[in-house]
Amino acid sequence: MAVVGKIGDIAGFFAAPALQPVLSYLQAVSAPKSPESTRILAMEQNTEYKFGLESCGDFGNPDSRVFAIEQSYGLKSSSQAFYETHRDYVDVQIILQGQELFHLASARDCEILVSYDECRDLVIYRTPEKYSVLHLYSDMVAVFFPEDVHAGGLGLEQLGSQIVYKSVVKVPRLLFGF
Repeated sequence: MAVVGKIGDIAGFFAAPALQPVLSYLQAVSAPKSPESTRILAMEQNTEYKFGLESCGDFGNPDSRVFAIEQSYGLKSSSQAFYETHRDYVDVQIILQGQELFHLASARDCEILVSYDECRDLVIYRTPEKYSVLHLYSDMVAVFFPEDVHAGGLGLEQLGSQIVYKSVVKVPRLLFGF
């Protein structure tokens, strides 16, 4: 059940008190010339910076830690797609600049290539026979849940060579109440 939209349109999705710091971070990242967006847009291509959002979750409890991965990268072709899901974390992805395509499929319709790696919270899938294509661009947010097989950073053939600047907030699913 992926959720996609502009941050203002899906802000209510983050209404729970435990998710308010996530919403605040997303709003800060999407604000032009904020320290957060300035930091991300200044990143060199193919770099990432990972840090904890200490105001989120209980950092004494590893099951409730929220962190962000700010990154920049060039698009890749669909033949290089990496299909994945996560069991313990929900991916909340926001695009600051650029655009990319995502392939999205239900885990029920996909074949597992590499079984669950608990250390990486990762399941890897073979290329699905059927998938939807999402076109994400500046200020778009995509929320991917454990059943959402997704592959991002795609679109080289359709969108051309470009750099994507984004942040991926990893939110423990228990903060969403499941």
